[in-house]
Amino acid sequence: MHRSAVNVRADVPLPVGRAQALALPTPAAREAESPRAGYLFHPMTDFLLAGGGSLLIAAPVFWLIRDKASAHPFATSLSLVLSLFVNYPHFAHSYQLLYTGIGQRIFGADTTLKVALKYIWAGFVAPTLIAAFLIGAYAYGSAHTLGYAANALWFFTGWHYVKQGYRVITVLSAIRRIDYSTVEKKLLLVNGYVVWIYSWMALNMELHEQTFYGVKYFTLGLPRILLTAGAWATVLTTAALIVALAHRVVVRRQPVSWNGIVGYVCSLYLWVIAFYADPILTLFVPAFHSLQYMLFVWRYQLNKAVVDVGRARFSAAGSRAVMVRLATFSAFGLALGFAGFVLIPALLEVGLAPDAALWGPTVFSFMCVAWINLHHYFIDNVIWRRDNTDVRRFLFATR
Repeated sequence: MHRSAVNVRADVPLPVGRAQALALPTPAAREAESPRAGYLFHPMTDFLLAGGGSLLIAAPVFWLIRDKASAHPFATSLSLVLSLFVNYPHFAHSYQLLYTGIGQRIFGADTTLKVALKYIWAGFVAPTLIAAFLIGAYAYGSAHTLGYAANALWFFTGWHYVKQGYRVITVLSAIRRIDYSTVEKKLLLVNGYVVWIYSWMALNMELHEQTFYGVKYFTLGLPRILLTAGAWATVLTTAALIVALAHRVVVRRQPVSWNGIVGYVCSLYLWVIAFYADPILTLFVPAFHSLQYMLFVWRYQLNKAVVDVGRARFSAAGSRAVMVRLATFSAFGLALGFAGFVLIPALLEVGLAPDAALWGPTVFSFMCVAWINLHHYFIDNVIWRRDNTDVRRFLFATR
């Protein structure tokens, strides 16, 4: 089997942000549990969390929810549980990673001005601007203006999903020392962007006036020819990518990361296009996306915990200390997610008693969800980069 050297460029997005580093892990980090070299955890674990889990249940779920009326209440309840324990913590973990040690990243002696400005933007300027827009629209009583936040959220959601799919295939390939050619990388990127734009145009064509947490928003009236062009572009770029990867495997006899391909395919075609065609399946997309994100966060935290406890070996005592740290990190993320998505909006609804006729029944839930989601994209854009020294030290632990 041919193994080409890893070729990492600073401008190429890797895991769940825009660019990952593949610096060699510290000796202590190598001792974090990684049963098989070339995988973040284990081939099957990586497969299931990267997207394989959703791929396996897609057909059974399609069959089970044929009766939409009876399935919807159960699906809604289950999606709420998954949101509480999976989706909300995934957002919270990005905050934990951003703000832990952010002072050092801005004012540290080894920090460059470029890196400092990125953290100032993502950590303080961007969230302030988003909050100012939301609060301003509410203060001036403009429900229509507030609805623009929903448009922005859906626009960036598709972008975020397909970018993460590209990052997943890049990282899961890189840790196995599999590199892709320039043409293959460009096809992966271009196809991802085309699928994103097509799905966004399809959403705008099919939905005209909608409500999100009770707040009305309006989609754009796009001409039908743009949707047709987007569909053809999706077909053609997908076909070109399939041909390129088939040529790589069959003719050039070079390996691919099948788990990475699964993550890429699920992010683009299953979660952004196929699942969004059904209102019930749509409820579960955030949970699958979040589990894909967790695959990288959990590996990062395990490696960091090993170093923090100062264990040169992953002994029984060291293992307990490491798992306590991971459990503490996860519990804090669960509490933070609950506060941001449930507790704070509920307190604001009770304390400020907004006009339900103007704003709908849950306007503060809308504002908190919009603020967290939009800010999340700026966070991921800065924390998962090669100039983040912690990511360089802790993400990879292959033996």
